[in-house]
Amino acid sequence: MVGKTLRVSKHGISSASNAFCGYIVVEAESIEAAAKLFVDHPHFALFPGDGVDIMPFLTEPGA
Repeated sequence: MVGKTLRVSKHGISSASNAFCGYIVVEAESIEAAAKLFVDHPHFALFPGDGVDIMPFLTEPGA
């Protein structure tokens, strides 16, 4: 867990939770190439059943 989480919506501010427990930034030619970096990663041996979500990090508008 990354700590206390608050969610803001049209209904106001409320407590929330998320499944994030950490993150890492990798550089790759595409999101698919980034995903392939984690195939058979040791993470899965340490934490069976868990996964890695790949999300693009946009560094400039329109990227």
